[in-house]
Amino acid sequence: MSTREAIAEAVRAAVDLAAADLGWPAEARGAPVEVERPKEPGHGDYASPVAMRLARLVRRKPLEIAHALRARMPRMDAVEAVEVAPPGFVNVRLAAAWVARQADVIASAGPDFGRSTRLRGQRIQVEYISANPTGPMTVANARGGPLGDVLANVLAFVGADVTREHYENDTGVQIEQLARSVALRYRELFGEQVTIPEDAYPAEYVVDIAKEIREREGDRYVGMSIDEQAKAFAPKAIAVIVGEWHPRAAERFGIHYDVWYRETTLLGSGYFQATIDELRRLGALEDRDGAVWLRSRELGEDIESVVIRSNGIPTYLGVDIAYHRHCLVERGFDRKIDIWGANTHGHMRRMRAAMRALGLLDRWDVVIYQYVRFLHEGTLLRMAKRSGQFLLLEDVIDAVGVDVARWFYLQVSPERHLDFDFELAVQQSNDNPVYYVQYAHARIASILRTATDRGLSPDGADVSLLVASAELDLIKQCLRLPELLDDVLELRAVHLLTGYALELAGMFHAYYRDHRVVGDDEGLSRARLRLVQAVQVTLRQVLGLIGVGVPERIPVEVASVRPAGSVPPLMDHANGDCPPVMASVWL
Repeated sequence: MSTREAIAEAVRAAVDLAAADLGWPAEARGAPVEVERPKEPGHGDYASPVAMRLARLVRRKPLEIAHALRARMPRMDAVEAVEVAPPGFVNVRLAAAWVARQADVIASAGPDFGRSTRLRGQRIQVEYISANPTGPMTVANARGGPLGDVLANVLAFVGADVTREHYENDTGVQIEQLARSVALRYRELFGEQVTIPEDAYPAEYVVDIAKEIREREGDRYVGMSIDEQAKAFAPKAIAVIVGEWHPRAAERFGIHYDVWYRETTLLGSGYFQATIDELRRLGALEDRDGAVWLRSRELGEDIESVVIRSNGIPTYLGVDIAYHRHCLVERGFDRKIDIWGANTHGHMRRMRAAMRALGLLDRWDVVIYQYVRFLHEGTLLRMAKRSGQFLLLEDVIDAVGVDVARWFYLQVSPERHLDFDFELAVQQSNDNPVYYVQYAHARIASILRTATDRGLSPDGADVSLLVASAELDLIKQCLRLPELLDDVLELRAVHLLTGYALELAGMFHAYYRDHRVVGDDEGLSRARLRLVQAVQVTLRQVLGLIGVGVPERIPVEVASVRPAGSVPPLMDHANGDCPPVMASVWL
């Protein structure tokens, strides 16, 4: 249980006692109790506005209610004082001695600090990236990767049984266009003059697929019609893109999927038709103009929705409904969480109508992220996959490294556009947030090594010697981690972790600047070593959840084929450009 939860329980107990003692309405008991961290330190460590929430119900002034709650707060070792502040806040101040002891608690917990079993027994699927199968994984669709991966990490950290899934919609018009594009390039390789239509994929990777087919099977397909070639090449193109390129890019990004699920698997199972039959039984479908429509408007959404076209071919929406039903009904997940891009708002509304019809809406969550904008020397790089002008995820990883790439994708809310600044990403300075946080951990590791060399150990330290405000503030910041994880899960806001890590690293750097950890006073030195050990444990937990490396030593750049601070140019993949590579090691 986090400190905030313990305080909330105490306030809740005070509400129940006051309701019984003072004859408040029965609804007061069990009323929601919010506990937050005040923005002003002078207002204590925690504050609850519950008195103001109860004022109308119990017909008393908030200040009067707050005083009644203060008088009935249970005694807690963690609490030094409970105060009332206008217009009706109940403020709680932690006891310094208790806070100091938490340095030892955190350090002793080690890899279990912040871990819980609150979601034990829940099976949760997180589906993310699910990149378009018509090309390599780009920087645009990659943003969902760290968002989904870190959310899955947090869910597992608090006890959930998590399945990480990548869904490939490997059917439909886009696959046909890809296959025809490969067929045209295949013909070109055998000397045929071809014209690439506007709706084709002109990028160099299409040529690469055609070359691979030629190398493996020679002229086997020469003489076939374009339609015959396209039919033959579709599964081959998917095998390369979905079977090779996407898994490789994901692995390089530090993302490991439990399941790679393909749309063709669902369609081949007959489950799509079973879902259509169920929706008909529920009265959620209607036949109109030769097509099958979802009654979206009647289901609360002001948007039209076709699930089967007039030619009998299922729409992407129709198949996606079946896929979600299969996950929640047949595969038995308690909850499904999707990480989708900004272009899916309309699709989300249609899916919401379908999930409402199927009675599954309360078990489905969606996190929608905005677009990624890449900046080079302050200039926005413009990309268009259809024209072949884009940046591959692997290009970015080669340029800045996995740690930086993941951090930069995570550092702002999914609701905001992400500006990825290449110049900042390659810096090894305090201006680079990844370097700044990793440096804090490396510095702590160096301090502990130095102490060991001097025969000093933090084990058994008298942490009651930690009385400086900066020391107590550091411990309180560490204690925020379990609370933060609750917020991440409630809000689906994994970006909170990067902000937290940055704040904790900043507090540590300031403490180290102003306080000598290993000094002449052996007892104080050992206590401070225990403190920095607690900070190390906390940083390690956060960076582990983020999926960013936890260095023991300071990074030094050892190799680069371009000047430090330079970035890969926007790749013109239509012309087959290749990026340079930068590498770093930890000394």
